[in-house]
Amino acid sequence: MIKWLTYSVLLLLIATSCCAAAEYPMTITDSAGREVTIQMPVERIIVLNSDAAEAVTILGAADKIVGISDSVKNKAYYFPALKNRQSVGKWNEPDYEMIGEIARSGDEIVPNIIVISYTYPDKPYGIVEVAKRLEPFTGITAIGLDFYKPENMTREIELLGRILGKEAEAQRFIEWYEEKQADVENAVANRNVPKVYVEWTSKGGELTTMGTGSGAAQLVSMARGYSVANDLKDAYPKIGWEWVISKNPDVIIKRSTSTQLGWEKPPSLDSTNLENTLNEVLSRSGAAAVNAVKNDRVYIVNWEIMAGLDDVVGLTYLAKILHPDVNLDPESVYREYLQFLGVDYPEDRIFVYPEV
Repeated sequence: MIKWLTYSVLLLLIATSCCAAAEYPMTITDSAGREVTIQMPVERIIVLNSDAAEAVTILGAADKIVGISDSVKNKAYYFPALKNRQSVGKWNEPDYEMIGEIARSGDEIVPNIIVISYTYPDKPYGIVEVAKRLEPFTGITAIGLDFYKPENMTREIELLGRILGKEAEAQRFIEWYEEKQADVENAVANRNVPKVYVEWTSKGGELTTMGTGSGAAQLVSMARGYSVANDLKDAYPKIGWEWVISKNPDVIIKRSTSTQLGWEKPPSLDSTNLENTLNEVLSRSGAAAVNAVKNDRVYIVNWEIMAGLDDVVGLTYLAKILHPDVNLDPESVYREYLQFLGVDYPEDRIFVYPEV
C-alpha cells in the first residue's frame, strides 16, 4: 500500500512538472501591446538598454546575453560580467547588421534568440521600428519591455520570467520589490503632500521636467508628493525657470548621473562638483523666493536609482527627502538590491546630495 502511494505521488509530481513546463511556440503580449511568438526556449539575448540588462541579470540569465548596447557597456559597475560582450551600437541607434551577425549560427539564424527593446511609441528606436528593422533577419524575435515604469514593473518581470523559464526567480524579486514599495506606502501614509519639481538639464542648458506618464512623476506620487508638472501633458516637457518660480515647489530635485556607482563622499572632487551644481540652482534669478530654496530643500539625486528596476531604491530615498522623519533606511534597500545583481555596496559613495 505504501509503495503504491509513493508511486502515485511520484506520478503526480511528474505530471505536475510536465504541465508546468513551457510549451512552444509561446505567444506573449509585450508592453507595446504586440502579440509576439517565441518559437523555442530562449538561449541567446540581446539587450538594447541597461534596464533590460538589469532585468535579465536579476533573473539569473546574464550568461545568455550575447549582445549589449553602449548604455550597458558604460555601466560596468552594474554589469561586470557583461563588459566584454559584443557591442550592438547605441541604445537609441542600434547596429542591426551587427545584431544579425550575432544571431547567425553558421548560414542561418536559429530562432532561440530575442532582442529586448524599450517600447517608446513613435520613436525611431522604439520596439515597432526595431522589429521592422529586424524583419530581414528571419528568426530574431523582438520584444518591447520597459522596466522603468513602477506601475508595470511586476507584470514585466513576471512576463520576462515566463519567457526565460525563470518564474521562481521572478517571483522572488517581485515579492521583495512589492514589500519595499509597501514599506514606503505605510511610512508616508497621512503625511502632508509637498509640491515637488524634478529637473533634468539638457546639454544645451534647456530645462526639462518630468510630467504625467514619466516614471519620476509616478515615484513622486508614491512617495506622497505632488509633482508641479502634473498638469503638463508631455512626459518630459521643456519648461522655463520662470514657470518653476510660478509653481513655487516645496522641494526641488535635480537629476544627475555618474560614471561610477554613486559619487565619492565629501570631501572629494565629486562633492565639489555637486556643490557647484547646487549653487547654480540656488543663485538663479528669483530663486530666493521659492519655498524649496528658502527652506534648504534642494537636492541632487543620482538618477541611477530613480529609473529602472532599482527605482524602489529611489522611491525610498525620495520618501526620505520629502518626509525626513519617516522610519526608512534607503541604504539597506540599496544593499539588498545590489545583492540581486551580485554587486557589492560601495561604502565610500553617496547617491543624494546633500545627504539625507
